[in-house]
Amino acid sequence: MGEVHQFMGVDTEFEADTEIEELLNKMAQEVIKNREEKPSIRCCTGIGGFRSVKSYDEFMSVVGRCRVAFILVTTTFCPYCQMFKPIFAKVAEEFRNMAVFLEANADYVPEVAEAFEVYSTPTTVVLVDGRPVDAVIGYVPYSQFRRYVNEVLKYAKCIAS
Repeated sequence: MGEVHQFMGVDTEFEADTEIEELLNKMAQEVIKNREEKPSIRCCTGIGGFRSVKSYDEFMSVVGRCRVAFILVTTTFCPYCQMFKPIFAKVAEEFRNMAVFLEANADYVPEVAEAFEVYSTPTTVVLVDGRPVDAVIGYVPYSQFRRYVNEVLKYAKCIAS
């Protein structure tokens, strides 16, 4: 299993970190605003399976529809990304109505990688209620990733404990 990097509670020491934190707060506010406009959506409905986003606007539109989002940040020529992507897609299909599963290729949508300070690929960023709560760096075998997603969804109360 890859390294785990926790975003919450990290002190910012540089001006660039402050700018990123401001961007993350802005993104969270947009997600919350989108959710308030659609109060009937609790965890996730109507969005199924795995989806690649082609722009930052598309990313914001889709991520705001679900309480929990798993964002896989990849790059075009990353061999571990190519190995992990089918696993991510398979787990996405299994949990299709409980969370949104997005791929953001940093070569084409660098804003997503920058917003979450992703410097290694593949990295899976986890958002709950529009806020980054965890990230898994690297390739993760199917059984471990499925178990991880299940635990996140239990934590977010999208599935029974």
